[in-house]
Amino acid sequence: MASDPRVPGSGVFGDLPPNYMRSPPPVNSDLLRRPSYCHAAFALKQISKGKAVGQKAPLWVRARFQALLFSLGCHIQRHCGKVLFIGLLVFGALSVGLRVAAIETDIEQLWVEAGSRVSRELRYTKEKQGEESVFTSQMLIQTPKQEGTNILTQGALLLHLEAALSASKVQVSLFGKSWDLNKICYKSGVPIIENVMIERMIDKLFPCMIVTPLDCFWEGAKLQGGSAYLPGMPDIQWMNLDPLKLMEELSQFTSLEGFREMLDKAQVGHAYMNRPCLDPNDPECPLSAPNKDLRESPDIAGRLQGGCHGFSKKFMHWQEELILGGRVKDTQNALQSAEALQTMFLLMSPKQLYEHFKDDYEIHDINWNEDKATAILESWQRKFVEVAHGSIPQNSTSEIHAFSTTTLNDIMKSFSDISVIRVAGGYLLMLAYACVTMLRWDCAKSQGAVGLAGVLLVALSVAAGLGLCSLLGLSFNAATTQVLPFLALGIGVDDMFLLAHSFTETGINIPFKERTGDCLRRTGTSVALTSINNMIAFFMAALVPIPALRAFSLQVGRVEIIRGGCGSVYHWAVSL
Repeated sequence: MASDPRVPGSGVFGDLPPNYMRSPPPVNSDLLRRPSYCHAAFALKQISKGKAVGQKAPLWVRARFQALLFSLGCHIQRHCGKVLFIGLLVFGALSVGLRVAAIETDIEQLWVEAGSRVSRELRYTKEKQGEESVFTSQMLIQTPKQEGTNILTQGALLLHLEAALSASKVQVSLFGKSWDLNKICYKSGVPIIENVMIERMIDKLFPCMIVTPLDCFWEGAKLQGGSAYLPGMPDIQWMNLDPLKLMEELSQFTSLEGFREMLDKAQVGHAYMNRPCLDPNDPECPLSAPNKDLRESPDIAGRLQGGCHGFSKKFMHWQEELILGGRVKDTQNALQSAEALQTMFLLMSPKQLYEHFKDDYEIHDINWNEDKATAILESWQRKFVEVAHGSIPQNSTSEIHAFSTTTLNDIMKSFSDISVIRVAGGYLLMLAYACVTMLRWDCAKSQGAVGLAGVLLVALSVAAGLGLCSLLGLSFNAATTQVLPFLALGIGVDDMFLLAHSFTETGINIPFKERTGDCLRRTGTSVALTSINNMIAFFMAALVPIPALRAFSLQVGRVEIIRGGCGSVYHWAVSL
């Protein structure tokens, strides 16, 4: 039969049945109550004859669209096997794209808007200050178990020292080598000395950057793990190192005027040797400590007033805000109490660690690269957190909280990992719900298998949509893996229930070869408009400048294209 030009949509998906427009549709209750919903072309014809009233323009549009859907439904019913096979083949091919899916967990890449002020400032910092300014901070925070308790006491600081010492002694073994804090910590810059022996000694002694309230006291030297040996002298460590005296002794063998001048400019002085001891009864407390002879405990709040200094008083000043939390001051701005102590261990970045050891003979046999440097830093940070949490007794009056850069990354990765059990459980519950609600006592009208196939098809369409996103280069994030599967399931199954109900209500006087076409003519408009609105809404949400939300919106929009554009049609290919 040739296409009838008077029939809207004729010839698009094949010729329409002769009775689509020329004979009135079978009379049923829905047609009498909602003629435009069931058959807009028939309602438009009645208005044209003057037998009914209504808006012709929207009815004409709906009639055209219903004709397309009717033609599509009839075409599907005639070739249901082919449609099902091609659809499953396309969905399966797109699902393979999940193999190349990449999960983004970097906070900067997820939540910093490209081109924003924060992004520009970060880029400026990296460009102007260079890689040397980049380091990672490992934080050790101590708080009292009883809220409001003053933590500026000798006992609390000695407990903090115990926790910090345990953390500073962390070692990890990777690639056949042992890595401790002194090897991987960030250092402000080791000076170059012409004398090789002195240069090696200084390289071993040069302290790590540790921002801590313990630096107000001699005990801050205990956190520095470097040591050196000179003939005829005991092991040199920061606990017994007086830089001025050491310079005097070494100047007998070589000229150190340049190095001495540098120490003077940095105001290193006697380093930790002239600082009070937290515990003056400590046998290792030097005689040069101002409270050693009197055996008096230091004024904790007074020493921490205004912050502390590292080994360089000029360049290493730790403000109160960096080392104390919950500070309380009196009217004279004098520090009275605090509720938290904080120590920060600064580590090199992976690139810095790689550059530092790339020419070192000790690692020549392990194929040294930046990935291995990253693995070493991450392993050390994880053990740092583990050791810090178990560093003080359970019955202590304080709590230790450890946090590292890797901790945040691990949290993001754990949130971003797909929980197969949770997703499978959600879809199984929906399978059970769909099967139970679509079962009927009348076997001729029962559609439990249709519900089962519909939910499975929604799951396949979600996988295909996400696979397409992976092939297009969209990275996944926590919202994609934790929210999107359930969101797409909820949006997808409602169309299945709508179509199933409409198919069940199709009158027995409708020819069998037109039943799918009649079903799509009734409900296809609603399904299509819903899917189109969802796609538009999510694609509009992609205008949000936050990368994580933009990626999520684009992924849901593409999943909706796959599911809404093809999924609803394939439900009926399955049902047939």
